[in-house]
Amino acid sequence: MKILKFIAVLFLLFVVGESKAQYTLFSKTGTITFDKTMYIKNIIAKQFVAKADENSRRWFQEMVTTAPQSVTIQKTLKFNGSETLFEPVKKELDPASSRYMMQLALDFDGVTSSNLEQNSYKRFNDIFGEKIVIQDSLKKIKWKITDEYREIAGFNCRRANGVTSDSIYVIGFYANEIPVYGGPESINGLPGMILGLVVPNQHVSYFASKVELSSAPVMDKKVFEAKKVKVLTRAEVDKQFTQTLSSGMMTKDMVKYIMQLLLL
Repeated sequence: MKILKFIAVLFLLFVVGESKAQYTLFSKTGTITFDKTMYIKNIIAKQFVAKADENSRRWFQEMVTTAPQSVTIQKTLKFNGSETLFEPVKKELDPASSRYMMQLALDFDGVTSSNLEQNSYKRFNDIFGEKIVIQDSLKKIKWKITDEYREIAGFNCRRANGVTSDSIYVIGFYANEIPVYGGPESINGLPGMILGLVVPNQHVSYFASKVELSSAPVMDKKVFEAKKVKVLTRAEVDKQFTQTLSSGMMTKDMVKYIMQLLLL
């Protein structure tokens, strides 16, 4: 009897251990913390100085000399099966970094809710005091998976190169162990969660610093239900704010860069 009890206990421990391993390796729920890094000097030099007109070039050239090399802010991605919520972590930047981010309109603290099954997403932004929700389909991306791997936040991630429907080149590193086909912003479509994202022409990268696999996280979507929110498609947002930004020191090419960041 003692031997039988011992075997039974071992069997139970094995079953529990296996179920925990399955949960850890193939969880569809949890929270990921991302470091979003914007390479400020490169952005100003290649997206502003190079595209400036005679009236504004000197001003942007002076900005390059005093700008930080990069600025990193944190975002979290909560995921529960086919739903994801990507939002900023509330943390104050140093005054200098904050000033450059604001002057160049590099991040609007957007909150993005995606439904991977329904191929739909919403993004809330407060842009120049106007609250808007971008409501559209998920961004379509043509991916080509490579044989390159990189470890990110403890996961062995495989690289894929992609081109979005608006011709932006992106590099994604995804983890098969997390079978959710989402990622930062509205980037999606790989056979596993995207834990690393690089957008070379935009001089921006997103890399997971922490992955917490857990029971279903709380997804606060109240911002999408707020009063006096204007609901627009990507195309309508692009048209409206291109006109607004083009009225200042920004050239058409600069505005295009900012809108591509906003609508990523």
